[in-house]
Amino acid sequence: MTTINEMKDALKETLESRGVLSQLRARIRAEIFNALNEDPEDKPKLSMENMIINDLIREYMEYNHYSQTTSVFSSEAGMPQEMLDRGFITKKLKIVEDNNSKQTPLLYGLVFGMKKVINNQEVQNEPQTGPKYRNVYPESGQVVESNNEFEFQGGRRNISDQIFK
Repeated sequence: MTTINEMKDALKETLESRGVLSQLRARIRAEIFNALNEDPEDKPKLSMENMIINDLIREYMEYNHYSQTTSVFSSEAGMPQEMLDRGFITKKLKIVEDNNSKQTPLLYGLVFGMKKVINNQEVQNEPQTGPKYRNVYPESGQVVESNNEFEFQGGRRNISDQIFK
């Protein structure tokens, strides 16, 4: 016959292995935060810019399965349950998407797009000594360099190239 302590340990282990225990802990933290900050006068209304930034962060966290962090973040930020429409955000930020970029959070596209802009500025400020464009084929690891942006065939373009045209 098992003891009560053994049953508790088995139950705790099962809940932890299923991820339920960490979800419950995060939900409790979020509810405690909400209870302590119930006064709506304490929270200023979020500006549209802050709502967009928060939704970019929330989309990134949900994509990476940071559900506990997302729950606490959403509560603390005073965000509405529903996210802003992705089309609305892309229109506001002037982001052009294709089918591949729609599969990843917008924050990835913004980061990779800025990286591309910075790399292009560095290339423009340095004397041209070699190929300007580089395409990496993830399946084979092959690197192809060229001075012609449209020369690459059959390979996968970088996510930043897919998002920013």
